Amino acid sequence: MTMQRVREFNRYLLVAVLSLMANGVLFTGLPNLLPKVRIETDLETIQAVDFLSDPPGRQTERQPDRPEAPPPEPPRVIPQPTMHPTHEQPLSHLQMEMPAFDLAVGTPDMALGVPVAAPPTEAPAAAMPVLKDNYGMEEVDQVPMATSKSRPVYPYRAKRLNLDGEVDVRFMVDTSGQVSRISILRSTPPALFNDSVLAALSTWRFSPGTVQGRPVNTWVTTTIVFRIDEL
Repeated sequence: MTMQRVREFNRYLLVAVLSLMANGVLFTGLPNLLPKVRIETDLETIQAVDFLSDPPGRQTERQPDRPEAPPPEPPRVIPQPTMHPTHEQPLSHLQMEMPAFDLAVGTPDMALGVPVAAPPTEAPAAAMPVLKDNYGMEEVDQVPMATSKSRPVYPYRAKRLNLDGEVDVRFMVDTSGQVSRISILRSTPPALFNDSVLAALSTWRFSPGTVQGRPVNTWVTTTIVFRIDEL
């Protein structure tokens, strides 16, 4: 049964292939079998006509017409006035009498006006000195003077030991009279009275030192003395 179906399928396939080949031959050969008919048209060949007056290559550009310049105006003739001769006297013969002026220099009439004296010349002002940042007491015109001065506190230990003391200090009095930059130079006995001196000096006030009337920063060196019998 299977072989029969295969044979039928081969038969159908062969028929289909032959049909395709026959159709191809017909479609390709049919146009060659028809007679070729030439169709002639009644239209005549139309030829373009060139209406140019000049042949190509010889045409020249036409220059635009330029307006003609107007004719120059004729020169104007200015009539000159006619001078008629007169019988007047020539200018060279004219004489004029000038009034005489007395211009004698040195007469009282010429010495008019108020004499003006030249302003007196002022002596040049003395140049202001250039101040330094600070001065020593020997450099100022006026040394600082104390205006508010509190007494240093006597240390308790010095009182208990019945000791006297001296402290050499150096400090700066600025232009406002305040004290700064305090330093202890020497103290006897050593370091016993230092704290009391530092605390008191920070509250002192001075009138500042001056140079030519101007306040300046001034270094002050002094000795503060402690006496037990002055308590």
